[in-house]
Amino acid sequence: MPIQTTSVGNVEQLRVTDKELMLLYEIGLNVIPTATDFVDHVSSKYQVSQSGVWYTLKKLKKEHMVDFTEKGEGPKPLGLTEFGMKVIRSRVTDVNDRQYHYVTMEIKV
Repeated sequence: MPIQTTSVGNVEQLRVTDKELMLLYEIGLNVIPTATDFVDHVSSKYQVSQSGVWYTLKKLKKEHMVDFTEKGEGPKPLGLTEFGMKVIRSRVTDVNDRQYHYVTMEIKV
């Protein structure tokens, strides 16, 4: 599923779930170098399932917000992409929806 956006004037708003945003923040801390260790850490810290963390992490990779090594790929550390850093740095506004945040930013394809 592609990234969901809405337009407000000439600015796009990217819809990011609370879980996705939390993972982006945790990855941005650059404390855990590998995806496997990161999943173990987040799973125990937030008492969530490892499969749920993997699912969200892979979704963020597919949406080009994070990068990490998967089977068959060359080694690379877990980290935010340039786009992921823009999402983190963007202003997050509350839209009276507990499940989603809208990150206001200009999105170029």
